[in-house]
Amino acid sequence: MNFKKITKKYKSLNCPTGYYDPTTLPYDRDKYFVICTERSTGKTTNILLYGMCANWIEGDQIIYIRQFEPMIERRNLRTLFSTIKEFGYIEKITEGKYKDIIYQSHSWYYCNYTEEGELLDRSTDPFMICLSCDQSELYKSTLNTPKGNYILYDEFCSKRTRQNEFVDFVDICKTVIRGRVEPIIFMLGNTIDRNCQYFYEMEINDIANSLPLGAHTETITHDGTCIYVDFFSPGMTPQKTQHNKLFFGFKNKKLGAITGKDWSLTVMPHPPIDDTREVLTRRFYLIFEDRVINLELCRSENDGTHVIAHMATKGPYNDSIIFTLGLRLDWRYRYKFGHTKADKLIWTLYERKQFYFASNAVGAIVDKYYQAAKDYRRLY
Repeated sequence: MNFKKITKKYKSLNCPTGYYDPTTLPYDRDKYFVICTERSTGKTTNILLYGMCANWIEGDQIIYIRQFEPMIERRNLRTLFSTIKEFGYIEKITEGKYKDIIYQSHSWYYCNYTEEGELLDRSTDPFMICLSCDQSELYKSTLNTPKGNYILYDEFCSKRTRQNEFVDFVDICKTVIRGRVEPIIFMLGNTIDRNCQYFYEMEINDIANSLPLGAHTETITHDGTCIYVDFFSPGMTPQKTQHNKLFFGFKNKKLGAITGKDWSLTVMPHPPIDDTREVLTRRFYLIFEDRVINLELCRSENDGTHVIAHMATKGPYNDSIIFTLGLRLDWRYRYKFGHTKADKLIWTLYERKQFYFASNAVGAIVDKYYQAAKDYRRLY
């Protein structure tokens, strides 16, 4: 890919400043570009524009990926290019040849319409093909994208992530890329979850939990894959501060991705100091996304029976009980919420908000496990 030509084309569009700029990325060094920002920073629009420039200059196709198939239906993508159409970027990119776009069979094409709204002409090849992670098996035998050099996974950082979804995503990348070396992969998300499953799968969880908002860095995985991580923030301008004051001036820390002040944060209850607390058992464990959580069943005069959850430094042991959504390797493993009275007690306490967490991260993991177990039938 000739990034100099693509960048020159992109800059000719004269996109407004203050939004995400894809021309500064180190395309010569990295293959994955993990970009998380607050909402309304223009990251999706500008990454799409850069890909459209790549398509017009080099013939490269954008491979646009979402989690679930309904997300790539026409009704859910109808506003994806609204800004691009409103500012006349299509005509600028195609040098006047096309003025509009059309979505057909999960693919976007350049086109023109008559004054009466009838389709006049359409480009032969789509500039963008839309796929979903939950259909990865289907694509293995049906998808052929020899020009799919520009992969864009939008909204990857989600509160509803399936087990092994990362594997499905990589499987799609493998199907698209085949044996080529040119492709680059963008992963775009909002700053809603520093404990996103993808961060652990990509070996960047430590970076995700320590990199300040507004900073970026590069890293290499254990087996040598180069990743660029960018937590872009345009900063708190006087206009944004005033806008937040008008509409979003609330204490709720879950609004971080909306206000741009920080990541959205769910504050979990931490165990209070209680001299009457006694630990009844430490046998219960939870394994989710390769993380092991110890669930201590406790009792105290103030809180009655409750659970304290923390990252396990030791165990599980031969007599442990292990909740899992994966394989039951031996008798210790209990699928989802288990089946015994003691298992039921643990999750009844969770539903009654009688859980304490050593950290917000631990609370997020337990909550994700619970939601995934509840959603299992719907998602699988």
